[in-house]
Amino acid sequence: MKQLYSTPFAPLRLLRLASTQASRRTASFGPALHEYTSGRFLFNEDLRRKERHLKFNVQELASVICSSLNRPLEELQSLEKLAEGGFNRILQATFSDGKEVLARLPFRLEAPLRHSVASEAATLSFLHNHGFPVPKVLDYSPIMDNPVGIEYIILEKLPGRPLGERWFSLENKAVVRVMKQLVDIEQRYMRLPLPACGSLYFRRDLGSGEKFVPLPELSSTDLDIGIGPIASYAWWYRERANLEIDRGPWNTFLHCFEAAAKRELAFCQTYGKPRLNVERYLRDLDNLEPQDPAHHAQLLQDFLRLAPSLDIDAGNSLGRPTLRHPDLSPNNILVNDDNEIVGMIDWQHTVVLPLCLCAGIPNHYQNWGDPVSEKLQKPETKLPTDYHSLDPASQQNARETMRRRLIHFYYAALHLKKAEDHYDAFRNNNSMLRAKLFSRAGAPWEGSSLSLEHALIEIQQHWPLKIEGSPITQAADCPVRYHPDRIQACLEKVKQEEEKLDDLDDMRAMLGTDAQGWVENDEHLAHAQEMRESMRAAFLQGCETELDRIAVRDHFAFDDHDEE
Repeated sequence: MKQLYSTPFAPLRLLRLASTQASRRTASFGPALHEYTSGRFLFNEDLRRKERHLKFNVQELASVICSSLNRPLEELQSLEKLAEGGFNRILQATFSDGKEVLARLPFRLEAPLRHSVASEAATLSFLHNHGFPVPKVLDYSPIMDNPVGIEYIILEKLPGRPLGERWFSLENKAVVRVMKQLVDIEQRYMRLPLPACGSLYFRRDLGSGEKFVPLPELSSTDLDIGIGPIASYAWWYRERANLEIDRGPWNTFLHCFEAAAKRELAFCQTYGKPRLNVERYLRDLDNLEPQDPAHHAQLLQDFLRLAPSLDIDAGNSLGRPTLRHPDLSPNNILVNDDNEIVGMIDWQHTVVLPLCLCAGIPNHYQNWGDPVSEKLQKPETKLPTDYHSLDPASQQNARETMRRRLIHFYYAALHLKKAEDHYDAFRNNNSMLRAKLFSRAGAPWEGSSLSLEHALIEIQQHWPLKIEGSPITQAADCPVRYHPDRIQACLEKVKQEEEKLDDLDDMRAMLGTDAQGWVENDEHLAHAQEMRESMRAAFLQGCETELDRIAVRDHFAFDDHDEE
């Protein structure tokens, strides 16, 4: 749901600003701009709405918007809600001459918001300065202690519409055209020289105790931007914001590689307590028993024993600091009527990481697991000869298979041509295993250690993970070794979890919801509630043990529950 334009929302009452300053002071704007109105939630709705309720001064926000353009308030005709995603509310201000400006207001899902807002403003300014099609930052405040009463970013509105609106209906030639443009833009910003890993900031937005590595190329300009602490959501999630830890910037691969694991180890040791798996549908894999953070802490210590042997030499391109878009979905790519990319939006939580830790084909464009895509074979662009004799579902499957293969092929093939080091990174198994282990070790612990243990086992099974051209000395034997019985038990549990997650995806599709329980409107909510009760009844009827009955009764995935 983290997207700027594409989240469905009900028609919103347009809020007209009065034409005189006196009437503006007394205008009643109502709750529409403050409340979440872009859907309902099947479970924990009160909590989701509370997270998305924003208290701010609309009139002061209108003044800030006008000041950012040096225009009088009298020219501002309307201020309306444009969209709501998973992390932000977007308001659109329209002026008398048709000029449109966006105000991006973050939900209070994390604390503090200072780093995410300040870093996004600096990232956009940095990219805009280099000529990339991103919104121009007109004004921003990374703190809520301002007249508006909330953090905000005021952005120039880009032309075009989200690619996601037409993504599944594009002809093959149009798909190829879009992919060529996307890869060209992406490989250009991925090659921007950066001195360290972390996130981008203006120097003025960091505290005196926070490290800052300036960008030499901007030293003679008024854009005093550099690398500071990492702004990734996981680093500020819940009590992690209170930890006294190294958040960057990091000058070496190893320091960056180890940092997230050290953060999570500090969390487990300081705030960790036994808890059930956050994913309720998986709790029966642990016999509905709380899991001990000490076990996760031990796995993190195993990771830290491995890390020095997985280091990458400073001169290797796989270790160079690289900036990537955090969510390169079709909804965050704006195109015009000719399918030309005119904008890339939603850069919140952007980070700079070593190339091999951020390499890969984005989820929306990869087709791993498909035999044709795995071999990087050029796919067929014609439908099968028996297409017209197939039933509608089979026809849809044939079209989607061809489309996914085409997208995967062109993304990879174009990188081989234009960005060979990135291609090498995501086609190199030893590189991708490092990235997988890094991701699993840095994921916030919420009652499950299975994915981290599995990643550690994969490292043992593929040892040594040498990188060509990197002189780092690796131990002949893997520094961490688990007993074969433990490995077998983990692999069996991973298989069970994958099967249950597939089932969970199917149930969410039937309900028309997502991991947070979001549904489009009241009608869909009523349908989902009815379907939920049918599912519950079917599960209860199929229970074979008391444990099964307790899991359905007390841990059903789609009921209200205590998230602590």
